[in-house]
Amino acid sequence: MITFLKKWSTLIHEKLCPYHEHLDKLSDAEINAIINESAAEAENVRNLLVNYLINSSNISDKQQFIKVNQAMLIRLLDRLYSCRNDKVPEKILHLYNQLGRHLQASLDFIEDFFGNYFDKNEKLPAPYLAISRDEIGNRLEKLMFVFDDAAVDKVLGNVIVQTVKQFFCCKIEKPISYAELSYHKVLLDELISQEPISTANVRKILYLLNFNEFSFIDFEYQRLAGLVELAETRPAKILTLRFEQKIINQYPEKLNTVYNSSMPSLKEQVNGWIEEEIKFLGNGMPAEKEPSTSVDNNEKINTSLSVAKLAVLVRLLVVDKIIINRTVAPMLRVVAKTMTTLQRDEISFGSLETKYHSPDRATITAMRDMLFKWINIISKL
Repeated sequence: MITFLKKWSTLIHEKLCPYHEHLDKLSDAEINAIINESAAEAENVRNLLVNYLINSSNISDKQQFIKVNQAMLIRLLDRLYSCRNDKVPEKILHLYNQLGRHLQASLDFIEDFFGNYFDKNEKLPAPYLAISRDEIGNRLEKLMFVFDDAAVDKVLGNVIVQTVKQFFCCKIEKPISYAELSYHKVLLDELISQEPISTANVRKILYLLNFNEFSFIDFEYQRLAGLVELAETRPAKILTLRFEQKIINQYPEKLNTVYNSSMPSLKEQVNGWIEEEIKFLGNGMPAEKEPSTSVDNNEKINTSLSVAKLAVLVRLLVVDKIIINRTVAPMLRVVAKTMTTLQRDEISFGSLETKYHSPDRATITAMRDMLFKWINIISKL
C-alpha cells in the first residue's frame, strides 16, 4: 500500500511540480501514460485495502491502517490542488484533474466501504472543500428563501444564516473536518425540509442537532428572559421557567451530534441558565449585593483590560477547556466579584455576561493582536 502512495507522492512533489523545468515539455503520449498508470494504481490501492482488512483481525490495526492511508491521500490531494496556477499549461491542468480524480476515488472508496474506521475528524482535502463550499452555498440560498416566506423569527433566522456563512463562506481558509461538513449538510437539509416551518419547529431542529452555537444560546437566553419579564409575580416567573425547562428537556436529541464538541451541550447550557435564574428568583436578592460575599478592592485582581476584553479572554479559556466549570453563569459571577478592569473597580455581572456571549468584532480583533503579542513575549521568558 505504501509503495503505491509513495509513487503518487514522488510524481506530485517532483515530476509534476509546477516549477519543474521539464513540466511543459511532457508530450501527450507521456501524459496519457501517467494517467493510465495512475488509474491502475488506484485499482491496486482498492484491492490492497480490501485484502488487508479481510485478513487483519485486530480492530485497532485496521483503524490505524485506514487512518494513515486516509491522511496520506488527503495530503496528496492538498498538494496537487496547490500546484494549480495560471502559469501551468492546459494539458498539465488536465493531468492534475485526472490524478485528482484517482486520488479522490481512492479516498471515497475508504469512506464508503470502511466507514467504521474512517476518521471523521480529519480535515477535508482542499479540492473537496471547494466543491463543498458551493454545495453549502446552494443549500443556504434555499434556506434563506424558505425563511423569507415563513413565520420564523427574524433574529433566529439571521443567527442560523450568519453562522453558516461565517463557517463556510468566509475568505479566511481554515481546516474543516468531514464531521463538520456532515453536520452542516444535515442541519440545512433538516431546516429546508421542515413543514410547516415556524420558529418553534426551527428551535426543535436546533435542539435535535445539539446546535450549541453561542449566538443561538444567547437567543435562547433572551427569549427566556423576555418570558420571565411578562410574568408579574416571582412564583409566576419561576413557574414559567420550569415549564420552558420541561419543554426543552422533552425535545428529542440525536446521539453523537453536536455543533461544537469543545463546549457543553445546548440543553446543558440552557438548563444551567434556567437553574441560575430560578435560584436568583428564589433568593429574592442579587448575589453580588449580598454583604457576605463582598470583596475588598485590595483583595481583587486588578487588570488593565476593558470589560469586553476580559469577557473574551474568559471565553477563550472556556472554549479551550482551561476553565472547565459545567455552567458559565456562576463562573462569571466569581470573575465579576474578584477582578477589576481599567475603568471599573466593580464589574457588572450583567455587562460581563452580555459581552461574554456576544463579543463585538472590534474586541475580537484587539484580543487577536494581544495574543500575537503574547507569542513574542513567551519566547523571551
